[in-house]
Amino acid sequence: MKLPSFVKLPGHKKFTITPRYYDPIKEEILERTEMIKREMSGEENFGVRAHKITFDRRSSPGPNTSGLQIIIAAGLGLAFLSWLYFGNPVLHFLWLIIPIYLFLKFKKKATKH
Repeated sequence: MKLPSFVKLPGHKKFTITPRYYDPIKEEILERTEMIKREMSGEENFGVRAHKITFDRRSSPGPNTSGLQIIIAAGLGLAFLSWLYFGNPVLHFLWLIIPIYLFLKFKKKATKH
């Protein structure tokens, strides 16, 4: 039994989709045959091929952050092990060293600009 409501909801619709398949081998064969036909007829278009080469080339990845992650993990691990070995004076030492490091780092950036 359906409860009465003030809002009319749309009925269900059947979902239909036509799948599209991408076959890179078939597409490359077609491109090669078209290129051979153009070469045979003398209608070479060098710009299209050069454009395709740049399109196919993968973009260069961003800066490698794995090295920075290793340095951060090693620093945290070293800080933890030194805290276990020496105790709380290590934390007091870090409270002194980190602000001095940040001050010098930002001071160098300010003098460059």
